[in-house]
Amino acid sequence: MYKHVVLWKLKDEAEGVTKAELAVEVKRRLDELPGIIPEISAYEVAINVGEYGASFFDVSLIASYLDEEAFKKYCVYPEHDAVVAFIQSVCVAEEIVDYFV
Repeated sequence: MYKHVVLWKLKDEAEGVTKAELAVEVKRRLDELPGIIPEISAYEVAINVGEYGASFFDVSLIASYLDEEAFKKYCVYPEHDAVVAFIQSVCVAEEIVDYFV
C-alpha cells in the first residue's frame, strides 16, 4: 500500500474569500476526486479544528493507493491537476510525506 499525506496552510484571504471559506472549497474539490479517479483506494480530507498557533496547517489529505504505480496514475489526471492548481493559488505552505505500509 502506498500512502500520500499532504498538509496545506492557506492564505488568510484570496480574492475576497476568507481562510475558512477557502478551506471548505479546498475540501470540496478534493472530495470529488475519488469519484473520478479509480486508482484511489482510500481518501480522507479534513479541515483542521485545532488551534496551535500561527504555524498550524488548515487542510489535510491522507490517501492510499494499491502501489506507487497507481499513485503515479492518479497524479496525471486532468481533474487532479485542476485541483492542485487551485490549491497552489490559495496556499502559502505545503508539506508532503509519501510512504509504503
